[in-house]
Amino acid sequence: MNAWFPPNVRSETVPCDRCGSSADREVFEGPDRLHGLPGWFRLVACPRCGWLRQNPRPTAETLAFYYPEDYANFIPAIEDESRRWRRWDRRYGMLKRRWAVERLQPCGRLLDVGCATGAFLHEMQLSGWQAEGVEPNPGAASYARRRHGLEIYPGTLRAAGLPSGRFNVITLWDVLEHVPNPWADLVEAHRLLAGSGLLVLRVPNLESLEARWFGKYWLGWDLPRHLYFFPRQVLFADLTELGFRIERASCLATGHSAFMLDLKFYLDDRFPPPARLPGIVQRYGYSVPARLALAPFFWALGQVRASSMITVFARKAPSSVGAT
Repeated sequence: MNAWFPPNVRSETVPCDRCGSSADREVFEGPDRLHGLPGWFRLVACPRCGWLRQNPRPTAETLAFYYPEDYANFIPAIEDESRRWRRWDRRYGMLKRRWAVERLQPCGRLLDVGCATGAFLHEMQLSGWQAEGVEPNPGAASYARRRHGLEIYPGTLRAAGLPSGRFNVITLWDVLEHVPNPWADLVEAHRLLAGSGLLVLRVPNLESLEARWFGKYWLGWDLPRHLYFFPRQVLFADLTELGFRIERASCLATGHSAFMLDLKFYLDDRFPPPARLPGIVQRYGYSVPARLALAPFFWALGQVRASSMITVFARKAPSSVGAT
């Protein structure tokens, strides 16, 4: 079955953003499993540099169709969550990000690319950081400005036109896989960082146990929203070539929710309605006893960097200051 898009979504065939090669090897095809929006999408691997990409893909002008209002990152911020345990859970996630950054960079000026509703920026603001963001979604950007008084630049990182060396830290939490030109954005991040500045990026972990277990059902693919994927060692080499030094890589996020979605996608395919098994598994899988029972397993996955998402911390090398 060939890739296709609904009439309101224009598509384009693109070469690899990393190396410019138009050659590709098909990995698999599939639907939008997360939101169930129309289309059939194709994932390919670049035989020259190793990056994976969606090809063909929606154009930048029509990709917004696949980001509905209930897309997770656009849900209002932590303090607006009605359920107490959800407020605690989301706040704890932001704290883990903050602690991970401050372990390597105590304070300064920070830019969060793809900041959504500003939850992470607000956490950094509370800790004394000068926090700014970039966000292409107008509604999410407006919320972040109104709710937290944040400086949010509309659109994309490169369109913001920010001065060189402005930031001590630039973060891209679950962003690099969404952008049409990730290599160009990494070059721009290098330019914007001050000498010895820190780049933090979290991306789907192609080497995760869940990616191996679930294959095309893995949440990390998230077609058609995810446009690019980066094998870990290839990404390390790319960052080094750009003038970064890899400081560390770790799995900050616990994997329970991602695992349950992986399982849902698999079961939905294997046991379509009216089968009740997928619903039963989801109902009990998200329960407190199930979360507690599985917590040691997901903790162990994180320790060996086998969770679904991996965070890379890379320092701008002194010898590369001013280089692009």
